[in-house]
Amino acid sequence: MAADNDDHCSKSYQESISLETVKKKNRQRRGDAVRERILSAALECFGSHGFEGASTRAIAERAGVTHTLVLYHFQSKDQLWIATVEDVVKNYIEKTRQDINANDEQSARAELKTFIEDFVRFSAGSPQIHRIFTSEGNQDTPRLKWVIDHFLRDHFNMVIDMIRRGQSEGSVRQCDPARLYYLIIGVAGTPFTISTEYKALTGRDVFSEAEILRNIAFLFEIVFI
Repeated sequence: MAADNDDHCSKSYQESISLETVKKKNRQRRGDAVRERILSAALECFGSHGFEGASTRAIAERAGVTHTLVLYHFQSKDQLWIATVEDVVKNYIEKTRQDINANDEQSARAELKTFIEDFVRFSAGSPQIHRIFTSEGNQDTPRLKWVIDHFLRDHFNMVIDMIRRGQSEGSVRQCDPARLYYLIIGVAGTPFTISTEYKALTGRDVFSEAEILRNIAFLFEIVFI
């Protein structure tokens, strides 16, 4: 009888632990979902209005959550801005590095082609980031310093290295590598940043696959010999 009671208690305890684990995982999933909604709303707000023009209250309203919940997850607008940029940029960096490493053709030309295609598609998928970086690039702020230290300097050096090696191979135009870098960034990103103007003047949807492929092909014509 005592053994039966022990077994019953043990089973009840295990069921209680299992139920608590499930509840904890559900809370975690809900928290992650809320966090993603806030980050998505922040990307839109920072992209449209810049850091100064976007407020955490407006971001909370767009995300459909309370202002308190935004501050619970991110503490301040500065921390939310950093988390927003990191969330988008880290995925791009990881994908680009994987794509370059997976390239069978070991040449600077092949690496640079992979980078250009990835960056054009990244710009099409996240035009808000290009707007955010353009806005911050015109101001001497702690945010610009953070972007340079955590992303832009390494990105710049990576692409400049590809360009210089491509020039040594004879496959990339002989010109100032830094100017060519900014030409690629501008041509790849600007049409998506001003998509409404682009469509009004050209009659074309810059986000269509056809236009994305034309943008990539155009850059190939400019960059490679």
